[in-house]
Amino acid sequence: MALVKTVFSGIMLLTLTACAGTYNSYIDTLKLAFAKAENVELSLAEVLKAPSDLLYVQHGDRATAAMALYKVENGQHKWISADKAMLVMEQGRIVRTLGFSNDLLHLTNTAGDPIRNLKSIRPDTSWLRLADWHGGEYGYSLRSHFEVRPAQELEFFQQTLTTTLVIEHIKYEDKANYLRFDGRWQNHFWYDSKTGTLIKSEQVLAPFWQPITMTYISRIARLLPPVTAQHIGGVQ
Repeated sequence: MALVKTVFSGIMLLTLTACAGTYNSYIDTLKLAFAKAENVELSLAEVLKAPSDLLYVQHGDRATAAMALYKVENGQHKWISADKAMLVMEQGRIVRTLGFSNDLLHLTNTAGDPIRNLKSIRPDTSWLRLADWHGGEYGYSLRSHFEVRPAQELEFFQQTLTTTLVIEHIKYEDKANYLRFDGRWQNHFWYDSKTGTLIKSEQVLAPFWQPITMTYISRIARLLPPVTAQHIGGVQ
């Protein structure tokens, strides 16, 4: 699945779902975010002027795309792409997908997810949940343990942010029918060290999924100290 195809498919989605007041804002956002099929690279000024928050997304070896924050509903952030794909997240965790080849339908026990509270994560912290998939696979048990690494530097718009990295070690608790690779893998979450804001993550939803790398480019733009925006290029 290509996350970026044309502006027109995004417009079609919005005509079905958005009210008149937000419609024009999303048209502008889609024109900004999905104008090109190659890697998206927006300037700091473009990000700050966007009418909706933007998220950079790279799925496997595909080009980096941008998704727009469509709405926040019942504690979930819903991000859309121009080709009608959607990522539904709770506190940065992907809990549902739409428009992929085998969508994640449901994740249980999201209220107990340790990444909701970075300060609560300890060496013995674990998290158990069940996952349901579109391909008829239901109730697979996943368990995670967590590792925290402070003082990790990331560079955005030619400026450096110090982050805290949380590495999530995941394994299947029981055998899954669809396993193609090892039943253990990792997710990564980077938090701004000063504010605790999640600014980047790399998530592998299951062994058959390619990694999804998400960079919260609008959040990052707001965290950076004031600069002359027109002289700043894209994210690195």
